[in-house]
Amino acid sequence: MNLRILKKLSRRAAPLLPRLGDNREQFRAVRGDNYLKTVILDRKHFERGRSANPTLFGEHMTKWPAKDGDGWIYMKPPSHPRKGTIMVGAVSGYYEPEWDEETAWDALREIVYAHFTDWENDARLMRCLDTPALIFAAAKEIIAFPSTKSTGAADV
Repeated sequence: MNLRILKKLSRRAAPLLPRLGDNREQFRAVRGDNYLKTVILDRKHFERGRSANPTLFGEHMTKWPAKDGDGWIYMKPPSHPRKGTIMVGAVSGYYEPEWDEETAWDALREIVYAHFTDWENDARLMRCLDTPALIFAAAKEIIAFPSTKSTGAADV
C-alpha cells in the first residue's frame, strides 16, 4: 500500500464509521501535522535524509555511508499521511488527556477485525479479511445486520 491508496481507502471508509458507532471527529490531514499508524513499505514514498550519527536508525530504515564521506544517507517509511487524507481523532485520558488520531481506514479496519475475531479461541479471525474489498464488504454486512453477532465476536 502507498500513501495515495491509503488516502482513497480513508475517503471510502469515512462515511461508514459513524454508522458503525465511531463518532470521533473527522478531519482532513495537514501536511506534516498528523501521524500515521500504518507502516507504508512502498519505497517510492520513503522519507530520505542525511545524519551524522549512525546509531539513530530504527526498524524499517535503510542506511548507507554518504559518497562524500560526510555521515550517512537514510531512508525510512513515511510518518505523515498525504495532505487531505481523512483522519479521525479524539481526546483520550482523564488526568493527562492526549489527542489520539488515526486514518479513517485504520479505524474501519480495527472495528471490522474486532467484530470478526473469536476472542474465546486463541483470537482467531472467523472470516477472511485479506483485502480492502473484503473489509468493506464485512463493514457493510455489520451495518446491514447490527443485531446479528457472530459467535465469539467482540462488540463493536
